Amino acid sequence: MRAVVLRRHGPPEVLRVGDVPLPEPGDGQVAVRVETVGLNYAEVLSRRGQYGWSPRLPYVLGMEAAGRIEALGPNVTSRSVGERVVVGSKFGAYAERIVVPQAGAMPAPEDYSAEELAAFPVNYMTAWVALMEMARLRPSDRVIVTAAAGGVGTAAVQIASRFGCEVLGLAGSDEKLSRVRDLGATDTVNYREPGFAQRLEEVVGNRGVDVVLETVGGEVYRRCFDALAPFGRVVVVGYASMNLVKWNPITWWRTWRDAPRADIQKLAVASAGVLAAHLGYLLADEARLLRVQRDLVEFVRSHGIRPVVGSTFPFDDVAEAHRFMESRQSVGKIVLKM
Repeated sequence: MRAVVLRRHGPPEVLRVGDVPLPEPGDGQVAVRVETVGLNYAEVLSRRGQYGWSPRLPYVLGMEAAGRIEALGPNVTSRSVGERVVVGSKFGAYAERIVVPQAGAMPAPEDYSAEELAAFPVNYMTAWVALMEMARLRPSDRVIVTAAAGGVGTAAVQIASRFGCEVLGLAGSDEKLSRVRDLGATDTVNYREPGFAQRLEEVVGNRGVDVVLETVGGEVYRRCFDALAPFGRVVVVGYASMNLVKWNPITWWRTWRDAPRADIQKLAVASAGVLAAHLGYLLADEARLLRVQRDLVEFVRSHGIRPVVGSTFPFDDVAEAHRFMESRQSVGKIVLKM
């Protein structure tokens, strides 16, 4: 079968489609014929050699896909051949076929397209876990979503606004801010413009915000933390501003400086909390994974939420898709199509 095997770290050009043996499902596993693949920034970091969850080289990249089950391993009780599913995995999705535990192949929302399905698992579950499980969101909360035009950001804006919250979206261009407002944000701020900090203070006002979903780091993280009201919560789910270059010590210092961090004394004075979430831990807890997925699907169905697919690339153009993701020009999800 065709797959993208990461054999060395480097620029997008290291990503090439090649032939690998067809994987077969083992005990409790299912094999899924992949139709679409969702790209994630974690895979950019993996390609660069900067992602701590990556396995040893070589391996097949990819954390999420959508398709149909075409084979079952022994003792599979909750899935069936031909079933349409979305797949979550630590790796292996950049391929025509992926094998995962049966809990990792989740029933697909019925009315989503193949492209929308690939945009659903990681982004929406990340946003849901951060907002509902970690921040314990309430309809009365004011919420800041950073990188609000990205995959996790668009999901978070939709979820929080439909839940009844007042949402402030941060993004890096006026075009992106317009899209964020269309998704339900009541206010927006461009964090790449001069005067960003002052503009954020004006929009937030004296009341402050209750929840921040943070994916950027650096100055954006620090300014958003300062905007918290008493009992406010920051949930960190990414660090997109990291630009670590292995052989450049200056980038080591910048990475350390800009990494989101918490000072217990400062938290105590502010009566605030900083939390962090990673879906990888959820994959090992089947009962919790299924509960979170069930609650999320019920919510998006009842509120008419659809994933935002910004760009679709042919599978063979995986390097170009990575290059586009790194350009910071994308809105919503970037999808590879078989």
